[in-house]
Amino acid sequence: MSNDILREIVETCLDMDTRAIEIYRNLSQSTSNEELKKFWDHMSEEESQHVVCWKDLLGLVDEGIIPQIFSNPENTLDELKENFNKINELSVQSVQETELTENFVLAFRLEFYLLHPALERLWHFYGIIRKEEYNPEQEYENHIHEFIVAMRTFGAVTDALEALGETVEKMWFHARSMALDANVDELTGLLNRRGFFNTMTSLASLAKRNMFDSAILMIDIDHFKRINDTFGHQAGDEVLRNVARSIKSQIRASDIAGRFGGEEFILFLPQIEKESIYPLAEKIRTAIQEETSNDIPVTVSIGGSSARVKGEVKDELHELIKRADTYLYEAKRKGRNQVIC
Repeated sequence: MSNDILREIVETCLDMDTRAIEIYRNLSQSTSNEELKKFWDHMSEEESQHVVCWKDLLGLVDEGIIPQIFSNPENTLDELKENFNKINELSVQSVQETELTENFVLAFRLEFYLLHPALERLWHFYGIIRKEEYNPEQEYENHIHEFIVAMRTFGAVTDALEALGETVEKMWFHARSMALDANVDELTGLLNRRGFFNTMTSLASLAKRNMFDSAILMIDIDHFKRINDTFGHQAGDEVLRNVARSIKSQIRASDIAGRFGGEEFILFLPQIEKESIYPLAEKIRTAIQEETSNDIPVTVSIGGSSARVKGEVKDELHELIKRADTYLYEAKRKGRNQVIC
């Protein structure tokens, strides 16, 4: 049932951007200004790229790779359908002959309805999973900016339209912020627990399909309470940020890192040879120690486990984490600042 609603959410997003392509094509056909025609065609092409991403995302949903990432999917779907109905009304208006300023108002209204936080949330998640060179989330800020430049270029600027453009820009940043808040740890910039588990589950499903070995690394800062007590909580926060930076600098683009809680971090390596796990963990441990040596000295203990996922993805991931956690505590019990896999 949950997957059915998620599929309907993605289908509605796909329908919205498909309709946006039509609207921009209609605006292109309504003008005799060749430069303006190129601009509307460019906007249509950008929406076409979004449609390609939605279709890919829909395929991932059908394969069971995308989990339900919305806490209230029924409400999300209702809101998206309402926006789609409003976009349909804009589609009817876009074939009518109107003035330049009215065309830009129509286009801004379209972008307004496309700025529902659900689209940004899905784009953000899609970017993590696919890690493609083209990612709608990264492109959209420029997409909105192009509108404002075009208004000035083609002489459609009015105080009201300028204010509308600023509003849409602010909405974009707000939507992006909401998506990040739902998935990213504010202090370290790594995925938070929820974002990590959603992403890990999806990547593990892909690894299972491709028969890849996967691994979990659990990383814990040694004597973190002592750091807080000695240097203060602000210094402790800076240590967490530095450790997160060191971890990110040592892993591949295909790996994901999250803040598991407090001073503990977790890594999921969706495709790695078993013999490479210990060297990577040791490389991370060494990097953290070396990169903090001139400030507050920091060491970490690391536990790791690996397996080829063959059965129920969530159950096997839970077992991998449990084993990695066991090895982590063994590393701490044996004196800390070491790796056990």
